[in-house]
Amino acid sequence: MLIEGAGRDFVGANMDSGNACWTFEDPVSSLEILAPYVVTTSLRDSAVWESANGATVQWTAMGEGTVDLKDYFDKFAVLCPNVPVHVETISGFNRELPYFKPDFWKAWPKARARDLAKFVALAKHGKPRGPWQPAEGKDRKLADQEYQKDQIERSLKYCKESLGLGLKS
Repeated sequence: MLIEGAGRDFVGANMDSGNACWTFEDPVSSLEILAPYVVTTSLRDSAVWESANGATVQWTAMGEGTVDLKDYFDKFAVLCPNVPVHVETISGFNRELPYFKPDFWKAWPKARARDLAKFVALAKHGKPRGPWQPAEGKDRKLADQEYQKDQIERSLKYCKESLGLGLKS
């Protein structure tokens, strides 16, 4: 509504598949809804799994999460043919979405059961994982920089080798 109200000539959407998971949306469904408005991206993979209070999400290197990226990018190619793919990684920490707790729903008064059902189905495929931790005795800031560099390198390799992104036809 915001984009339509402002006008598509003036406002567009940045597609962020990781943020879709943080708002308990299935990233493929989010893509299908926002595709007509997408002008740029900051895409990442996410591990999603069931937890005691609902589900937990961890951003991961591309290809290491729960999202079916082959399906995602097949649809992306059709729905957003001229939109560039930018890979974003800020990986390694967990965020719980406690949707089994009544207070959680105060922030989501218009949430729809069918959308939650898609997210729950995604979470059922995931496996719990702990947050990333640096090796004992290692400088946290330096270790985190090395970890994030490794995450982007693995992501780019996966996108090129497994998804065929970045290859000229």
